[in-house]
Order: sequence, then C-alpha cells, then structure tokens
Amino acid sequence: MVGRKRTTRVAVLTVATIAWLVPSLASPARTLYLPTTLARTVTLSPGDRLARLDFRPTHIAFSWTGDEGTGVRYRTTSLSGHVSRWQRAPEAHDAERGDHRFSAVLAVGHPTKVEYEPIRPRDKTMGPVTLDYLNTIDGPLRTVRVPLVAEAAAEDPDIVTRREWGADESLKKKRGGCTRRFFDLQQMFVHHTAGKNNDRNPAATMRAIYWYHTVRQGWCDVGYNFVIAPDGTIFEGRWARKYGPWEIHSSEDLSGRVVTGAHVSGFNSGSVGVSLMGNFSRIKAPPAARQSLAELLAWEADRHDLAPRGRHLYVNPETGRRKWLPTIAGHRDAGSTACPGGLLYRSLPGVRADTAAVMGDGKVSTTLSMVASSPVVTSGQSAELSGSLGGTDGLGLFNASITLYQRRPRGQWRVGGQTVTGLDGSFRFTITPPSTVISRAVFMGDSTRWGSQTANVKVRVIAPASPSPTPTGL
Repeated sequence: MVGRKRTTRVAVLTVATIAWLVPSLASPARTLYLPTTLARTVTLSPGDRLARLDFRPTHIAFSWTGDEGTGVRYRTTSLSGHVSRWQRAPEAHDAERGDHRFSAVLAVGHPTKVEYEPIRPRDKTMGPVTLDYLNTIDGPLRTVRVPLVAEAAAEDPDIVTRREWGADESLKKKRGGCTRRFFDLQQMFVHHTAGKNNDRNPAATMRAIYWYHTVRQGWCDVGYNFVIAPDGTIFEGRWARKYGPWEIHSSEDLSGRVVTGAHVSGFNSGSVGVSLMGNFSRIKAPPAARQSLAELLAWEADRHDLAPRGRHLYVNPETGRRKWLPTIAGHRDAGSTACPGGLLYRSLPGVRADTAAVMGDGKVSTTLSMVASSPVVTSGQSAELSGSLGGTDGLGLFNASITLYQRRPRGQWRVGGQTVTGLDGSFRFTITPPSTVISRAVFMGDSTRWGSQTANVKVRVIAPASPSPTPTGL
C-alpha cells in the first residue's frame, strides 16, 4: 500500500509471552443454511414463444446470436394468473462477444409462465433465443460455516463475503486461463448490472449473477470485484484468495494488489470494478447505494494513493495498452456500451466529489514486519517472534495493538496473543509450540491509520536428539 500523512516518533520494546493455542482461542464461527441454486436452460424455437418451466423461477436471463439492435421482449404469468406487461430485456453490453448477446439477469416473482418475442429490426439477423431460468431461494439448503471476523476499523467498509451471500465455490474456475492475476490498483470503474431496480433480495440476485457469469457466459467467476445493492449493502464479487478471519475481503492479495476481473475488456488488469445492482438508464441510483459507492471508492483511493477527482494515464500491465481516463470512470469511458446507464454516468462528477469528501485528508498507511529468532526449534524450546509497526516515513508507531494469529500447517487460524508496540514501534511474542506453527501478526488499524499484517512466519518443531547409548565395560 502507498502511504500518506501523519506518523508518531518512538523507542522501546513490548514483550508478550503466550501459551500455545487452546480451543477457547479458536476463531468463532456461525452456521448459515443457504439455498442451492436451481437452474434450467430452454432453447426457444421461433414457433414456440412459451417456455415450459420445471419450477417457478426467481430470476431469468436471455441470450442469443444476432446483429446490434436485436433483442428479446418478455412477459410473465403469476400463480394467481396475472399477466405482466411486455417489456424488453435490457442487454448486458459488458458481456458481448462478437454477435453473442446476453440480457441482464432479471429478478421475477416466481412466475408459472414466461413468454418471449424476438426483436428483429428490418435487415437485421437473429438466431434462436436461449432462456435460462433460476431459483436461488427455494433449492435444497447447504450448511455453510462462516467465521466471525474482528470488528472493522474506522472507515473500513462492511463487505458481505462470498460465503455469506451463498456462492457455490464449485462454479468458479481457478486454473489455465482462469489463474488469478494480481496487479497494483490504478483505476476504478463504475457499472450497473442492468437488472431490475429496487431488488428486495439482493443476495439471491448475487447468486443468480454468479451462476450466469460462470455457467452461461463462461467466465472464470463473477466479473465485478464488488456489487452494491439498492440498500447500500456491499457484496464481495470475484474470488481473490482465502482470507484470515480478521481480514476485510478486499479483492486483493497480501501485497494489496487487486485481482483481475472481467468487467471492462482490455482494462481489467490493475482496475477494480464496482457495479450497482439495477438499471440506471432512466432512474437515479438510490441514495444508500450512492453513499456506499462513495465510501467504497474512498477506501480504495486512500489506501492506494489515488486522486478521486483526477485523471491519469491508465497503462495495462499485461498488454501495455494506454488510455487517459478519470480515476473514477464509467464503463462507457473505456468501451462502446451504455453501462453504467445514462443517469448514473451523468452523476459521476458528484460521485467523485462525494468520494473525495469521504476520503478527506486520508489515513496513514502502515507496514508491519515480523521474524522468528529461529526457524527451527526442538520440542519444549521457546522461540521469539519480534517485529515492528511503522508508517511509510520509516518512523515506528507507538502504543498500537498487535494481535498474533497462529495455525498448524493446514489448520485453522486462532488467536495466539496480543500486545502493544513500544516507543519505536517494536513488539515481541515468545512462544513454546508443541508442534510446527505458522504465525502472522496483525494491526487492525484505527481512526487515523490503516491496518496491516505480516507475511506468514513458520517455526518448525523437531524432536530432541536421542541420547547416545552409555558405553559398556571393555
């Protein structure tokens, strides 16, 4: 992370001697029961405009091949027999691949029927239409254990994790062309999902978007890094890595580099994509969503030393492609698309001003380091873990709370102890582990300083050497 501003001078050492991990210090967890996504696909023939449904869906989406300007109209019939008005399915332009076209994922109220009509302007060609219909609410329940995270420090966003909104991790791909890539953050893009407005169950819609991006569109994962619901709830999007129970799900690696998503073709590397749930071509984004957007972008901008109201030369770190862009840009600034909708796009100057106001003078970025006195100890012996917390000006930070987290190889993280830094920002833990242990020190941050953590420090425990046999008489 790039640092900024305020630090404190310093000069002594705080020491904490801790016992080995005990069950009472294990990170607590809660159990969630989340529905399995039900999904069916129907290819609609020109002579058959009525889709026969195996279950009543919560979401639908259309895809087809065709020229620009082609599309799909649809209407639904409810259990009571009410027939909705015909409406055009908004196209998700961020998903276009040549003549392959995809609608947005649309929330529907458990209809019994879905009808469609192709939209084929004169002199335009269009192939068969595929309907995907999903139910992300009523499927068999899955048991999910979610660790309880430490309370976020001031100005950290409250992000609903993938486990919490019910991501089925078997859908994402992590190998081959889907190997996760991370780059320094230089650009932020604002999107809209183009789906229904005023969504009453945004977690269910997240599950539908996830299925549609990975299964129908063939992407590695959710395209966006974050999605913001109408009520301001922020959802974790693309998977970056496994996080410790104390960590904000930041869409970054341990070095603060952002994972590459699939939200702006040619500009995904080194950028973060934030999508507002809804269609903002003709209506304004809800105030709660706007507020969360400004707070999330301010959090990103401050930690990475970006200017919310500035412009810069974006350079793709993989291809070298260059383009001058606002630091906070709309999708259409880097592609031929209507995203993020006309009214949201026109409000971006206000979003940039709000982001700068939330960010204010910013907070100090910190760096935390820790080493072991020995990488190998004999069973029963102690090892010392010593480290230092500093600002980017090189000065140590005094009286900051440091938490030690530890785990056995392939085990779960548990709290190992706590201490505070001395005048020079230094700290020390003394451990006597019965077996090999991996440790990481964490500073959670506060109202003036961003948190930081160390890399893993491993101490291997070996058995004591066997005593030499006592010689017998000659």
